[in-house]
Amino acid sequence: MTQSSFLEEESSCCDARCFDDIYAEFNDPNGRTLIVAHRGDWRRYPENSVAAVQSCIEMGIDMVEIDVRQTMDGHLVLMHDKTVDRMTNGSGKVAELTLAEIQTFYLRDGKGGGESGLTSMRVATLEEVMILAKGSIMINLDKCWDVREAVYEVLVKTDTLAHGLFKSSAHYEEVAAFLQSKTNPPEYMHVVEEENFHELPMVLSQAQPKAIELVFPALGSPMLTEESFEPMRGKQRIWCNSIQASLCGGHPDEEPGWEWMTGYGFNMIQTDCPERLKSFLELQHSMRIVKQTI
Repeated sequence: MTQSSFLEEESSCCDARCFDDIYAEFNDPNGRTLIVAHRGDWRRYPENSVAAVQSCIEMGIDMVEIDVRQTMDGHLVLMHDKTVDRMTNGSGKVAELTLAEIQTFYLRDGKGGGESGLTSMRVATLEEVMILAKGSIMINLDKCWDVREAVYEVLVKTDTLAHGLFKSSAHYEEVAAFLQSKTNPPEYMHVVEEENFHELPMVLSQAQPKAIELVFPALGSPMLTEESFEPMRGKQRIWCNSIQASLCGGHPDEEPGWEWMTGYGFNMIQTDCPERLKSFLELQHSMRIVKQTI
């Protein structure tokens, strides 16, 4: 299927209620665990592609994490790396290529690399993806804090401010200044690592993020103590990045890791296995209902 047909195909999840339900859950810190697909459904389609996002919509995933970079002529495209080399049959830095040049390249399948086959799909623009996401799914905006004003303008243009979730580990004063400069501020998540953990109280009071991403290489991290974790519980969404064990205390991106995460209190999980995580969470929910009826 071509990229244009993905954009034209009507998804079974494109009902406005679909997004409304996801957004209501996102705004409920005590709501169900939300599934975030890392770079979309890259196991079936090229990462960060229109098709990878569309597949997540069809699976009923809550949010897709994408990577956004700016071209030499100021356009915003989806690409994780600074260069197009890994994911396309072209070469060069995104920042040194025009959009027209980038869109002459074809995407490689999956996570790319020289061994991956070429597809008929082109590099996606942020505008394309936000139009696709509208009414269907939330989008986590990574790699683009430095071009946040341009990203914000795309969200305004596509009427998808509520769909996009900015993220950064920037100083809380910088974050607060950006958010407070907007009549209609975007959604925001702050990334907290051990290096900036001491800023967390000021982040919560000044930037007031709706979500916090905790990055902890080991279970002995100070951010996992009750004293640290408790102020966020029930007040912010708490995100765990399960795609690498080094980001989540050594836990794997599979059922045993997800069980620990949900049991500890994380209620947003970024994964490379969105379909499996969805099945796991649905089974957890069914088991809770059974226990309540016994």
